[in-house]
Formats: sequence, C-alpha cells, structure tokens
Amino acid sequence: MTMNLRGIEMILKLFRIFLFVLLIICLSGCWDSAELQDLSIVSGIGIDKGEDDVENRYRATVQIIDPSQIAGGQQGGKVQSSPVTMLSATGSTLKEALRKISHKAPSELFFPHVQVMLIGEELAKEGILELFDAFERDPYFRVLFPILIVRDHTAEDALKVTTSLKTIPSSKIVESLESSKEIWGEYPVSRADQVIAKLKEGNLGIAGIQINGDVEKGNKTTNVQQISQDTKIELKGLALMKDGKIKTWLENNSARGVMWITNEMKRTVMSLDCPKKKDAIAIDIARANSDIKIDINNDKPVINLTINTEGSISETQCSLDLEKNKTINELNKQLSKEIKEEVLSTLKSAQEEKSDIIGFGDYINIEDKQYWKKIEKKWEEEIFPETEINVHVHAAIRRTGMRVKSYIK
Repeated sequence: MTMNLRGIEMILKLFRIFLFVLLIICLSGCWDSAELQDLSIVSGIGIDKGEDDVENRYRATVQIIDPSQIAGGQQGGKVQSSPVTMLSATGSTLKEALRKISHKAPSELFFPHVQVMLIGEELAKEGILELFDAFERDPYFRVLFPILIVRDHTAEDALKVTTSLKTIPSSKIVESLESSKEIWGEYPVSRADQVIAKLKEGNLGIAGIQINGDVEKGNKTTNVQQISQDTKIELKGLALMKDGKIKTWLENNSARGVMWITNEMKRTVMSLDCPKKKDAIAIDIARANSDIKIDINNDKPVINLTINTEGSISETQCSLDLEKNKTINELNKQLSKEIKEEVLSTLKSAQEEKSDIIGFGDYINIEDKQYWKKIEKKWEEEIFPETEINVHVHAAIRRTGMRVKSYIK
C-alpha cells in the first residue's frame, strides 16, 4: 500500500514538472508577433487642416523609417537615400486619413515608436480639442511623445526637412526640445498625455518650431551634405492655448517665465548689466525651485509665488571686483530683478488672455475646496485676470569661476 502511494506521488510530481515545462514553452512565444521587415515604423506624425469640405477635414502625414538605411548608414561618404519617407492623406477623421495612408505604405503602419507629433499652426488656431480621441482609444499608441506646433508652415512641411547629425528628422526635433529644456530652460516638453489632460481643463502651453529656409531645399538629401544647411528647424515660442486654440505666442523670456513658475527650470543662462555695459555678465543658473501658496483674503484669492535659485558667474565683459561682498550682493539683486521681470511678463500675458496655463486654480482647489467650487465657473473669465499675484525671487551667486579679478580694465 505504501509503495502504491509513493508511486502515485511520483507520477503526480512528474506530471507537475511536465505541465510546468509545457507552460514555459507556450509562454515563450507571441501569437501576434510580426517581423520588422513586415512593418512600416512611424517615427513622426503631422496633422494639418485639410480642405473646406467635411470629407477632407484633416490632412495627416507620417514619417516612416527605412531600417536598411539606418543600419547601413553612409557609404563612401555619400548618403545613398533618405533614411525616412513621408506619406500623406486626407480624411474626415484622423483614423480615416491614417487608414488611407496605409494603402500607400509598403506594409502595415506601426505606431508604438512614434517620437513626435507636429500640428500645423492654421489647425491649432481653429482648435485641437478633437484631435487626440483616436490616439487615446488605440492601444498601439503610447501617448508619451511630445507635441509641437509648426509656426507659419504646415506639419507636413516640417516633416519634409532633412536634418544633420541625426539621420531621423523626428528624433532630431525631440532631442533639440529636450536639450533646450535641460540646458537653456526655455521651453517645456508637452507630452501627448499631458496635453490631453490639460485640454480637458482648457489651458496649456505648447512649444513651437519654425522652419528657417526653403522647404523644398530642405526636402533634399543635399541639405545635409553641406557644413551649413540651407534649411533648418529650430524651436521658437510657446503657444498659449485656451479652449484648445492658440490665443497668443509667448516669446523668449516670457516663454522661459513658465519654466520658472512651474518648477521645471533645470539650467539656464541669465545676462546682467555691468555699470557701463548692458548684458555683459553671464550667470549660469545651476538650480532653481518655486513654491506657490494661496491665501483667501476677503473672499478673494491671493497667489504668493516664491522662487529660489543659485548660480555662478561664467563670463564678464567688464572690470568687477568680485572679492567684495558689495559687488556680489548687487549682482544678486540684479539677478533677482531680471528673473522677476520674466515671471511678471508671463503672468501678465496669461491674465490678459484670461488663460490660467500655470494651473493656479488647482492650487486654490487644494487649499480650499469649498471656495473653489464657488468660483470655479468664473475663475478664468472674471477672477483670474484680476487676481493679485505676489512674486518673490531670492537669487544667490555662489561661485565666481577660476578668476576673481578680471584682466579687463
């Protein structure tokens, strides 16, 4: 009897081992796998206004990677062919336009590796509220790519321009945006998921790009075979959006003000004045942080914004005695003033356009939910434009570089 039980236990043990091995074999494959050569990998998407008729409301453009060119690179110092190709189509919906493009593509369009989405300015002025429903519903879209608005041109034009240093144009655009945020601190990166969330609230800022040069010349591979390209793409401006439409553009320092306020500033360079020369001192900002506090006084919100930042002197074009505390203190005051002016310029534009792109309403909601419920519907149109915003900037220069006394006299 004991031997029979042991035999049964051994059989059960072997059966479990067999079942475990079988499961591993079954899980090691993908039922819906596809080979790379059977897919058209989309690296960038452009969306523009189509025709006036409903059937061609949107014009969609995709930038498709040629894997053979990416792998092969350049041969004999010459580009053999473009590493990407571009296809466009129109439709009453984006899905219809993309479906029409698939008829022109050599294989199935593959969207999980989209790196950037570009929107033409003409369409952005009319409104982009309806654009993203298709991307949210489709499981093959990872809505983590940044969105940019193409100024004075179409998204299709921007996707045509070949780029140097990076063979895939959409990749170059994204890396320029991320580098700008990390080093210059001027434009925030607006991912698709963030844009979708903020569109529901009605306000946001989206960075813009501009084409410098002739689009047709930029569409040729010879554009990247020169030391200086005929046609280039550069970041320019921050679109202030309200109700899904462009209200105005924030430029240069006004755009950078958003980064100071929203606590996204990593690094940047500020220019200060010498006693007899304007913008002659460069300050490298190494760190910064912002804090927003809300007070409710006499049934009115008061916003208190405090910015703390530290930097170092990286260049002077005049004679300064940096050993004196008085000199450093004067520079600290000037730096604080410059940052405050940038922030105030941003806030002025936002209040004039009645667009709370910073999201101060969220802070009020956190501070006093009952009060927010009372003012929520009239916040942007009536209350926000008249709200008192106090800005306090504390800047400190910690280092003066390798030289204390300049050789300039």
